[in-house]
Amino acid sequence: MSPGHAALEAHCPVRVRGADASCTSAKTRVVVLGSGWGAISFIKNLDPAAFGEDGPYELVLVSPRNYMVYTPLLPSAMGGVVSETSIVESVRNLMSGKGTYYEARTTDIDPASRTLTCVKEFCEVCAARKGPSEHTEADHTFTLQYDILLCSVGAVNATFGIQGVQQHCWFLKSMEDAKKLRRHASKSLEHAALPHVSPEERRRLLSFVVVGGGPTGVEVAAELRDLVEEDVTRQMPHIKVGAGSPGAAAALPQAAAALVTEVHEGEVEVEHKDGAKERVPFGTCIWATGIAMHPLVAALKAKLPPELQDSRRGLVVDSHLRVLGTQGTIFCLGDAAVTAASPQAALPPTAQVARQEGEYLARLLSGAKLGLVPEAEAEAAGGGGELVPLPEAAKPFRYMHLGSLAYLWGQKGVMDLPFKLPFLKTLRGYLGGHTWRGLETWMQVSNRTRWLVAHDWFRTAVFGRNTSDV
Repeated sequence: MSPGHAALEAHCPVRVRGADASCTSAKTRVVVLGSGWGAISFIKNLDPAAFGEDGPYELVLVSPRNYMVYTPLLPSAMGGVVSETSIVESVRNLMSGKGTYYEARTTDIDPASRTLTCVKEFCEVCAARKGPSEHTEADHTFTLQYDILLCSVGAVNATFGIQGVQQHCWFLKSMEDAKKLRRHASKSLEHAALPHVSPEERRRLLSFVVVGGGPTGVEVAAELRDLVEEDVTRQMPHIKVGAGSPGAAAALPQAAAALVTEVHEGEVEVEHKDGAKERVPFGTCIWATGIAMHPLVAALKAKLPPELQDSRRGLVVDSHLRVLGTQGTIFCLGDAAVTAASPQAALPPTAQVARQEGEYLARLLSGAKLGLVPEAEAEAAGGGGELVPLPEAAKPFRYMHLGSLAYLWGQKGVMDLPFKLPFLKTLRGYLGGHTWRGLETWMQVSNRTRWLVAHDWFRTAVFGRNTSDV
């Protein structure tokens, strides 16, 4: 090799379709699906000795997204308070050399053969013809064996079969959603500021409809109100926002106990408690009503015994987060998991739950040194023929609620304390807002993102929000 060149050698622990499959490992292979709260919490809390070169485990992470996003601040990113890049951290930085990462989407899980089918759906290198050859999607499909699988793919947006939601509503579940929604809101404001726009059209463009009264819906409405009151009125003084003005709908959010029945272009049809129906015009409709089962989770559930998997919410797991009917080889955490004690219920679909489950599984695998046993040995040992038996001393997962908090508006917030005091049960107002901001900064997944988020809070307080469409 000539001077100035370096050789790059990569370890390949996967079986690639059409390629040499001689690359194997004698370690227990732990494959993690997803790069959300559960998966990253698991990886961050692993014992380096257990997953290092001399440890008993080989770690592989598969996710189509090569970063972890701090989802509780997505409404703030949508409102231009914090930058989207400030609330994401690279998966490779978080793994810190503990294993291998593949940017791919898992399309199938075969619990019988313990095999995953993964695909890199779109390769920018090959599409730009910068690679050594032109590849088809089949060439980017590979299979991956696992001994232990951690399914942490989360959930998808629930539309409840309501017509028009997918076509006319905006979601807020990913960084891409926050970017698109912020740009759309910026363009709507700029359009409303044009001189030829009629008062009726201006009112519609400045009307934001938020469907869903959960934490996400509340914080989205709060960020939109702050955006209009603190920045739009300053940057666009010719748009008068106040009661009875064309922009009143944007600045004075109204809570309506109504059921959405259909969404049209620029209008949402709602039905009130008394049965009366109404069409509400909007420039932006944000859908934040809940979650539904991930397609990959639904496909896996269909392959398992229906008498064990009897929940419509997700995969039923035991007290150690093992998926019932998989002989102990698959664990599930986060939004996709439902406890066997109450199969029709689930823990709250929050980052707090997934984080605690990831920490629990990291302690379990790091301390117990789990491994795959031969099938004959598993059947002889009884206990349902578990291929990955747990030690008797393994403690079950116990969720500890650490309180809940949400941002309201005008620098105010509310926090439900995890403990009850005779004189104080919740933090409200400005104290709640400052507590919310401090905790959301501290709970970031890295020191880098902590610094960036703190910087964004300060920047916004001094200079205002980013209202551009870039």
